[in-house]
Amino acid sequence: MLTCLVIPHFDHLDQFRKVLPELVKEGFPLVVVDDASPQPSFDALALLLEECTDDSILTRHPKNLGKGGAVMTGLKVAQQAGFSHALQIDADGQHDIKGIKKLVEEATRHPENIICGQPVFDETVSKLRFYSRYLTLFLVWLETLSTEIRDALCGFRLYPLEQTMVLLKTDIAGKRMAFDPEILVRAVWADIPLSYIPVGVAYPEDGKSHFRYLRDNLEITWMHIRLVFGMLIRAPMLLRRNLSRRSASLHR
Repeated sequence: MLTCLVIPHFDHLDQFRKVLPELVKEGFPLVVVDDASPQPSFDALALLLEECTDDSILTRHPKNLGKGGAVMTGLKVAQQAGFSHALQIDADGQHDIKGIKKLVEEATRHPENIICGQPVFDETVSKLRFYSRYLTLFLVWLETLSTEIRDALCGFRLYPLEQTMVLLKTDIAGKRMAFDPEILVRAVWADIPLSYIPVGVAYPEDGKSHFRYLRDNLEITWMHIRLVFGMLIRAPMLLRRNLSRRSASLHR
């Protein structure tokens, strides 16, 4: 395994400045994708990376594509740079950096799996955020006809790049906040195994949210509509697979 950290960034400089030294200590190369931040923010980001590490790749979108678009760019850049695996982590300090080693250790045991963070929230999580996850979970269970996805929204994941690049060649609707659940649904359709590792997730008081209520909810709704129709097309295959696995488990 040759692993890097992929970090989508959009005007999160103050938060990223706090977490970057801890990320560097983990010892993994960084692939940072700036999603068309204002020029002063991007210039400061480039200087910050130059000061903190000599093992990073910084790329910039000429226009804002959203978090999902930034992650997809980061994964492609990582593969082109020769990495076999890429660990997605947010720039705003939500994710417990200690979880990086846990995900990497799991990937060494299961290098073909997508290793997902199973969020363990502290008191900073709002009730709306917490309970809305269950609606998303119900929808992805419907779209995969399984309960294989245990959390669809946590953007703290380690991707095997060879398998993931195949998924990115499909018509992924979620270029923004819809990316995280959609890529897992498509992974289940493609029979890519998922593993889950508990990781701490917090919402810093000074954190910025780039969620746009109308735009992002419309994208998420359209994504789920597409995935439900995709499930209907794949339903015979998914049901056969589920029956085969159930039969295999009964005969063990």
